[in-house]
Amino acid sequence: MSEATRDEEDAALGTFAPFGEFDPRRFAGDPGLSVGLDAGATLTKLCVRTRNGALAFADWRSSDSERARETIEALAPTHLGVTGCGAAALRSRLAQSSPEIARGAVSPTEFVAWARGADEMLARTGRGRDGPYLLVAVGTGTSALRVEGDDVVRMGGTALGGGAALGLGHALLGVRTAEELNALGLRGNRQNVDLMVGDLFEDVADVGALIASSFGKLARRADDPSAAPPAREDLAAAILGIVSDNVGLLASAYAQAAGVDRIVYGGSTFLAHPQFADVARGFGLVHGMESIVLGRGGHAGCLGAMKIARREAGRG
Repeated sequence: MSEATRDEEDAALGTFAPFGEFDPRRFAGDPGLSVGLDAGATLTKLCVRTRNGALAFADWRSSDSERARETIEALAPTHLGVTGCGAAALRSRLAQSSPEIARGAVSPTEFVAWARGADEMLARTGRGRDGPYLLVAVGTGTSALRVEGDDVVRMGGTALGGGAALGLGHALLGVRTAEELNALGLRGNRQNVDLMVGDLFEDVADVGALIASSFGKLARRADDPSAAPPAREDLAAAILGIVSDNVGLLASAYAQAAGVDRIVYGGSTFLAHPQFADVARGFGLVHGMESIVLGRGGHAGCLGAMKIARREAGRG
């Protein structure tokens, strides 16, 4: 997708405030606010819909658990949808401090919220169409959902996702943020860590650049005490590579099992690691499938939770 097209898509979906920059006072006085919140394992994602239908998004670290409650209370929404693994705890805190808001909240399952949010994002960016698709939500872990109309079926998933990438980055490199890991990886070459088909066989020009074993070169060096340790940048590139490759491979397999020819990717991991999008599209191309990476796909869950809350209230 070109930069201009990405900018157009972002404009169609609404505004975004990065960590620490969302100000609820901006929406003061709007009596028709609808709010969706996805309290995930790593990030808490927020969607606000104003009375005139404009959308605004924000996120912050889930470790700041009180911020979600404080933000919702400051917004005082007419409709509230809360999803994610932290939804129950948040509703419990709201019930203590703002029982009126808590009573009106709805808590759809993550899978349904993600699907409804992805549907809305596809529609707003002109890419909605009839027929089923596979929604792959790549967050701390990864889930694959077959979506067709109101039917949402989980096909499977993997423990590999942004959490695995950052965990490996912290264990092997001492990095503390996905952004730090990504910056290292962009400067590295995973072929200095991964064992390639070309390292094993001669005269394999067509497939020599394929990976035979992730981190395989390090295994070969294990018995050589004189071998130099890999560069930090190369290790970071290999960490990101093993996660993105396996997500793309599994997504293609799940799509084939689901009988669909379109894969829609969402999840906050794509924001921290934009190169994952190239990997996803590459696997789709190899398997003859259309691959769509949602520009604000990390916020599909909170957008969907908000949509469901409005629908249950008869507001659509």
